Amino acid sequence: MNKDRREFIKNSCTLCAGVLGLSALLPTLQSCVAINTLQLEPVNNSFQLPTTSFVENSKVVVIKHQSLAFSIAVVKINPTIYRSFELKCTHQDNGLGVSNSGFFCSMHGSNFDLNGKVLTPPASRNLKEYKTVLTNDQVIVSIA
Repeated sequence: MNKDRREFIKNSCTLCAGVLGLSALLPTLQSCVAINTLQLEPVNNSFQLPTTSFVENSKVVVIKHQSLAFSIAVVKINPTIYRSFELKCTHQDNGLGVSNSGFFCSMHGSNFDLNGKVLTPPASRNLKEYKTVLTNDQVIVSIA
């Protein structure tokens, strides 16, 4: 009987620890919403993407094109304001990873917020920003 009680307590503690661990990870997992990546063709040195390209709960869309050395992240700040950044780390020119909470360099650990500002060194300069405007439900990113 005593052994059964110990086993019950052990299993209960393991279950509680698992639930607490999962609840601690929940905010991190929420930033793992899928990021939409688009292969777009530039027109007059700009990319155009419809505002509907931003999937539900996602603040970022990534633009890729063979003419770009690095992809471009388009960030939805609010329904009328969008910003775009080159996904190149300003520390040593490595490509950046993307989440809905910011950008990160897996090479040396630099982190940037969704406004392109450095959060964590060794990068010391903010990300290169492209002129971005909203016109008739189209986000236009100028790369000239």
